[in-house]
Parts: sequence; structure tokens; C-alpha cells
Amino acid sequence: MSSRKKGLRLTGFLLQLLLCLFFPSPSRADEIPYVWTDVERVVAVADVHGDYERFIYILAHPQVAIIDNDLHWIGGKAHFVQLGDVIDRGPYARRIYEMMMRLEREAEAAGGKVHMLLGNHEEMNITGIALDYPNYVGPEQFVSFLPDDIRKAREAEYIKTLPPERRKSAEIEGLDVETDQAVADFWREVLRRKDPEARRAYVLGFNSAVGDWLIKKNTVIKINGVIYVHGGISEALSKWPLREINTVMRTELAYFQGVMRDPQRTARPFKPKLVYDPEGPLWFRGLAESGKAAQAEVDRILANLEAKAMVIGHNFFSYGGGRSPTILKEFVARFQDKVWIMDTGIATGSYGGLPSALIYENGDFRLWGESEEVAKKSGIHPPPLKPMTHREMETFLRTASITGRGPGPGGRTDAWRLTLESEEVVIPALFKYVDRRRPDPLADSFRYELAAYALNKYLDVDFVPPIVERTVEGTPGAVQVFVPNVISETERKEKEIAPLDADAFEKAMADLLVFQNLAYDDCHNDRDTLISRDDGRVYRVDFSEAFVPDKRLPDRCPILRCSRLLYKKLLGWDDKTATEYIGRFLDPAETAALNARRNEIVRAIKLQIKMAGEQNVLF
Repeated sequence: MSSRKKGLRLTGFLLQLLLCLFFPSPSRADEIPYVWTDVERVVAVADVHGDYERFIYILAHPQVAIIDNDLHWIGGKAHFVQLGDVIDRGPYARRIYEMMMRLEREAEAAGGKVHMLLGNHEEMNITGIALDYPNYVGPEQFVSFLPDDIRKAREAEYIKTLPPERRKSAEIEGLDVETDQAVADFWREVLRRKDPEARRAYVLGFNSAVGDWLIKKNTVIKINGVIYVHGGISEALSKWPLREINTVMRTELAYFQGVMRDPQRTARPFKPKLVYDPEGPLWFRGLAESGKAAQAEVDRILANLEAKAMVIGHNFFSYGGGRSPTILKEFVARFQDKVWIMDTGIATGSYGGLPSALIYENGDFRLWGESEEVAKKSGIHPPPLKPMTHREMETFLRTASITGRGPGPGGRTDAWRLTLESEEVVIPALFKYVDRRRPDPLADSFRYELAAYALNKYLDVDFVPPIVERTVEGTPGAVQVFVPNVISETERKEKEIAPLDADAFEKAMADLLVFQNLAYDDCHNDRDTLISRDDGRVYRVDFSEAFVPDKRLPDRCPILRCSRLLYKKLLGWDDKTATEYIGRFLDPAETAALNARRNEIVRAIKLQIKMAGEQNVLF
């Protein structure tokens, strides 16, 4: 037997061994599809590097038509290919990944497909080396993947340096790296000094949030005879089967991920075949750099791959596509239109290039790419660009113009439905004005809604949608953002709809029950518990009758489980601070009862831990 055949057999054996070690099912990696035919429409978008605003603009543009203005899939049976490098250099990679996960589900339901391909920056974050490169991981990205316990521990260091008046506000309301430059500078310093605990926590957080999902994705796919890959395929690699490229990359990344999570897992040196390889599919630049490839070589590569063209990203600097307000074919098509280089410097903060997409339809490529200014001249306006932070939303609710008013959902509270608008952002909201406070026997007040939101912020649990005090048409009250595309827990149970993530849903509901006990909210009313159809997030609305001045916990609302983060916050509860912050909206008896219920909740959780064991109570 030749040495080459022996080497191939050995390589196959090692791959199977690694698959057994790092995948629960040895065949799972092999079963992931990578070739499709007879697809009516394919849309490819390359490196977005954390620019959520540009990403939405591209997908919602009428020429691309993948999402609507509510950011939901309208692509039908189309396939959407993201060519990798969602992350690094820009701030909002996590938002893009989470949107991709949701679009993946929505496209599947419509008969379409979303393909999230791996880029070299996905590789670098899965393995952790992105932190070694200046300006790759910015403060917003770093914080977005950092586990809460580490984030709060580091923020506590910063808060200690603030003046007393700012310190108190920061301790209660938290810090916002996206809107506070001083906070962003603090996190830049954490990155600069290479804090080992924070760095490891970031990598673990990234892999937990999206890394496990990314590893199951492909490196290279073929649709209608067209190859889609991040960097490109060299002539040497074109002799590999596509299945093997995907399997080797997936297995090697799983190996590095496993070692990162458990450094003692293996002490055996491992030399990867594709990960970090400059000639590999995530790093290769030979098809984009001038003089590195010839037409004959490209033809051989495509022949080996049994393909008619290749679409790649990764190579913005090779052609300087930012010189025009529109993307021209001469910028991106090479080798008789057989190679399309679609990294057009989309991220505004990194390269200053142009948004673009390559559309394959009816057997032909169609290039789209134009600036937002060009689009506006044609009457095209992008959808709302990014989710507001809570502080931004609070400011919007206080200051946006009221452009519409109608009846609300009804009920005793009799809220108004408002349309708020500012700088082309339009958001529906509810205005609550009834203010019957205790001792009225039919207590019902918007001030209890404000107290619930203050408590929500104090505990950092994020169940209550933002709400602020505001006078509307001379009537004092509170304006709360209207949560779109949700289903009530009552309806979910009646229709037997399974949660998007059963484990996350169960944990959120457990923490919500703790919150409801604390606020003396009706835990038996499932109509006011709302679940997002987009991401499964749990909300709770209508606290207008909450905060009963009873120091006991509500009947028949037993606390069985609680997150460690919420339990830690309850243990650190300070009556004086809570009274200063939440007590603004409550009378002394209601405030005293709130503090007393906190004590009862802590006792109940400690008793539950004693009876059932900490591992069965805290998560």
C-alpha cells in the first residue's frame, strides 16, 4: 500500500476519533447538508463586522428583500448566505448572530434557508485568539458576551472611582457601555491590560452564546453549482471533497473549543490541517490579490469542485470598493465573472465601504450595492436600525412626538395606545393615567407600574418593558413601550405551543415568579406574561394593582428555583437604597412590605436549598 493511501487512512481514523471525542453523535457532523440544487433565488452578503445597522439596511432593501421593516423573513423559498466575519471591529455582532438564529427558524418555516458560514473571525473568537489582536474585540462586543458575574465584578471596580452622587445612580441603574464613553474607556483598559479572568470569561461566554451554534455550521457550500466560502478555495484544497473540508474544520474547531473549556482535557499536541492555515478556506486570498492566480488555475479549481463560479468575502483591500456611491461589477467580479469578491467594506466604522449583496436568480448573477444616501433619493428608507438600550428607550418615551392616539387594550386601567415618532423612528406605546392609590379599595395606579420597572432595574432582571413618567394632553401618567410580536402565556398554554428554548424559558419563568412574589403581583394571571415569538424572551406587564402592603408572600406562588445572579442580588439587597429608588412610587407601608417580602423570599430560597440541594434550586 502506498504511503499516501496510508496517510489518508490515518487521517480518516484521526478525524473519526476526534468526532467521537467532541460530538455527542459521531455522525452528526457528516449529516449536515452542504449542497443544494434547484434553488430559485440565492442572496449572499459578506463581512459585516458587527455593523447591525448596515446589515438590516441590506436585508430590508427592496432589491434584496430578505426581511421586512419589522425584521422578519419575507424571502420565501430563497436561500440567504452570510459569508462569515459577522464579528470583530464593530460593536453589535451578538445582535446580528441572534437575528440570524431567528431568521434561520423563520426561513425554514417558509421553505427557505439561512446559511451562516464560518469566517476567520468566527474561528478566532471560538478559539480565543481574537483578543490578542488590537482593535478586533471592542468594548461593546466584549461586554455583550461577558457573563454577568464577571461583568458586574469589573463594573464594581469602576463604580468605586465615581463621585458619590454618580456612584449611587450607577449602583442602581447600572452602566451602559454603548452610550457612556467613560464606561467604554474603562472596558478598553480592561482589554488593554489583558485581564486573564475576564478574557477567559469572554471566550467561554462567546462559545456558550453562539460558538456552539457556529461550530455546527458549514465552511463551504454549493448552491446551484456555485461555491460560497469566506476566503476562497486554493487549487490544492479544491481536490478535497466539500464534505471533508466541512468535517475537518468543524472537528478541529471543536477540539480547540474543548481544550479551551477544559485545559486539562488533553495534553497531546495537535497540529490542525485547516484552522489558522493561511491557505485554508477561511484565510486564503489567492483569488483576490492581483497576480496570485490566473484564469487557467481558476478554471481548474472550479472543475475540481464541479462548480461554475465561486463567491467569497474576506478581501476588501484588494480593490478599494469605497470610491463610488454604488458598487460596480468591475469592483467585485474577476476571472470572466467566475469569482465574485463580495467584501465591499460594509462596516462603516471599520472600512467605510458600501453595503452590498450578490443575488443569483434565474441562472444569472445580479449585483446590488448602494449607499443609504443613494437609496433615500429613490424614496427608500431603512427600517428602524437597532434595538435601543433601556436608557435610549426611556429618553425616546419621554421626548418623542405623539403622532397618533387610539384606544388601548381595554380593562380597568383604560390605557391609551400612542404612536411615538422621532428622527424617522416610529414606536407604539401605551399611556397609563389612572392613579387610584391605596387606601382606595380599588387601588389601580400607573405609579405601581413605575415601581415595578424601578424594581426590575434594581435587580437587573429585565422582565418589565421600559416605562417613564410623562404628561400627555395635560394628563399626568406613564408611557410604556408596546412589546410587539408576543404571545401571552395563557394563549401559549391553550395552543400547546412549545417554547423556542425550553430550558431558558423554564429558568426565566422561575426568576419571574421570584419577581412576582417580591412585587406582590398576581402570579396566577398568565395573560400579562408575554413571550416573544422572535427570541422567546419573557416579559411581564400590568403591575397597576401590585405592591400590596402585605409583608407575607402571596398565596399559592411557591418559589422552587432561582438563578444564582438574582439570588445574589437579593442577598445584597439594601433596604435604604431600595427605598430611595423604588420607594419614590410607593407609600411607606408599601415600601416596608416590599423590604419584608425580600427577607421572606431569601428565607424561602434558603429553606428550599436545604431540602432539595443547592444544585436543584440555583441555576
